[in-house]
Amino acid sequence: MNKVGIIGAGKVGSVLAIALQREGINVCAVSGGGSDSAKILADRIGILFCRDTALVAREVDIILIATPDREIKNVVNLLKISGEMRDGQIVFHVCGSQSAEILAGLRSFGVAVGSIHPLQSFSSIEAGLKNLGSSYFAIDGDEQALVKAKEFVGKLNGICMYVPPEDRALYHAAACMASNYLTALLHSTVTLMKTFGVDETKAIKALHPILQGTLTNIETYGTLQALTGPIVRGDVGTITQQLQQIDARVPSQAQLYRELGKYTLAMAKQRHTLAPEQIVELEQCFSHLG
Repeated sequence: MNKVGIIGAGKVGSVLAIALQREGINVCAVSGGGSDSAKILADRIGILFCRDTALVAREVDIILIATPDREIKNVVNLLKISGEMRDGQIVFHVCGSQSAEILAGLRSFGVAVGSIHPLQSFSSIEAGLKNLGSSYFAIDGDEQALVKAKEFVGKLNGICMYVPPEDRALYHAAACMASNYLTALLHSTVTLMKTFGVDETKAIKALHPILQGTLTNIETYGTLQALTGPIVRGDVGTITQQLQQIDARVPSQAQLYRELGKYTLAMAKQRHTLAPEQIVELEQCFSHLG
């Protein structure tokens, strides 16, 4: 059985190490940066803790680089000068924004390179373990690496999605919008609700059903047909009233509301349900701050 090593034991690296080991993959070594996370992970799952990245390369057949994105090139350079890389090894990174080509310098050692990025949010190790199943994984790389990536993703009950190297930045932008920007949007939503006395904990609980319902509708009907609310109905009066209240009471959120309104109106136009005069009036509503 192939031996697997992890370089970088943050939340993503730790989740993948624990999850793969649970599924019978021989994860046997880990190294990390200046923090204690690698030692903590090694103790948790009973594997070798290596202070030196080169020792991981010596011990294993497959390496998962799970460092911050900016550190991947440094890790590649360390591996190149380690004297431990050998023909037949496979090296992956788990970064979302980069393709496997960032590892290309290792091919000269007979190493196959690839990427495996879980399209999932990792706010903590335990949350990551809970959410990982059924996640999609963006993969690319050499044929040998792709075969092993598909095996690993299958073990994790995930779904592979090949993303061409030239499209990786767009893929990661989409991932950021779906997770990070959604979080920012909900922070803005909670800010509005706090204005009329609802604290954050209660606001999040109150919003959960409508968020879940919206996601269900999107999954069932697609984004355009799932769109509801005053913009798609052409309810200019309601939008005007909302803007007046936001401008007067929560002006910090006014520009975001208008920009999102413009984008939502563009979606609504594709439904072909709005009269020309409704479109003009809505465009005027969103065109300037109060």
